Amino acid sequence: MKTKITRNALIGLAFIASLFMIYFGINFLKGVNVLKKQNLYYAVFEDVSNLLLSSPVYVKGYQIGLVSNIRMISPDPMRFAVGINLEEDMRIPEGSYVEYGIDLFGASNANLVMVPSDVYLQPGDTLTGSKVTGVMDGVAGVMPKADSILLRIDSVLFTLNKLMSNPAWEKSIVGIGSTVDQLNRSSTSLNRIIRSLEKDLPEISSNLNSVSGDLKKVSEELTQMDMKSTFSSIDKTVNNLKLLTTKINSDDNSLGLLMNDTKLHDSLNVTIDTATKLLEDIRQNPERYLSIKVRLF
Repeated sequence: MKTKITRNALIGLAFIASLFMIYFGINFLKGVNVLKKQNLYYAVFEDVSNLLLSSPVYVKGYQIGLVSNIRMISPDPMRFAVGINLEEDMRIPEGSYVEYGIDLFGASNANLVMVPSDVYLQPGDTLTGSKVTGVMDGVAGVMPKADSILLRIDSVLFTLNKLMSNPAWEKSIVGIGSTVDQLNRSSTSLNRIIRSLEKDLPEISSNLNSVSGDLKKVSEELTQMDMKSTFSSIDKTVNNLKLLTTKINSDDNSLGLLMNDTKLHDSLNVTIDTATKLLEDIRQNPERYLSIKVRLF
């Protein structure tokens, strides 16, 4: 009989403990700490995406409470009231606000931003709320672009695979190898040419030095020349040529008459023509002139 009572008592105690555990667990999930007195405040948000019940509430990185409930208070414009259970000794200055965001792992958390003020809110008062754009929001915006990039990469890989499987690719590789061999041979020839040039460089340098010395001597001789007297002689020569040209073009001398007067030219032509006829007559009738010569002597 004692064993049965003890067993029933244990079953009852276990049932009561289970009820307490369920009660505390449900309240914990709701953000209510039944073991510690808390004050309830409300924050109004226009967007509560990914904001969950029991999301922690922080002040400068220190947790002071949990989100207890979320309900819609206005359909148009759509607005939501979020209940926040905070520690009893937590005093909120007037003008403070709540903002929430999503961390890298997708978990939501709210932050209470305190504004210095001498006036404090009372439990049940309403705060302004806003959503902060986080890393995950940026990743969500980038995901469509990442999908398009992945598609492009996939198409590029497919094209590369097709090119690699083409028999012409092997021929191209062989051609590249032969080209590299030819370049190596050309490089060897260039090296030989450079080595031969290096051997001849001292002689070439010596020749250049001698040429430079000759040019220096010529330059010094030109510098030492009396350029003024040289130019003066050139001017006199040019003046003499001008004078000669003037006399040739003038009619007051024989050369000028010969060059400019047609009468002298015509007389010379007549004289030459007469001499030609005389010589022709002598050739045809020599006896006429020989008889005259005999009588003379």
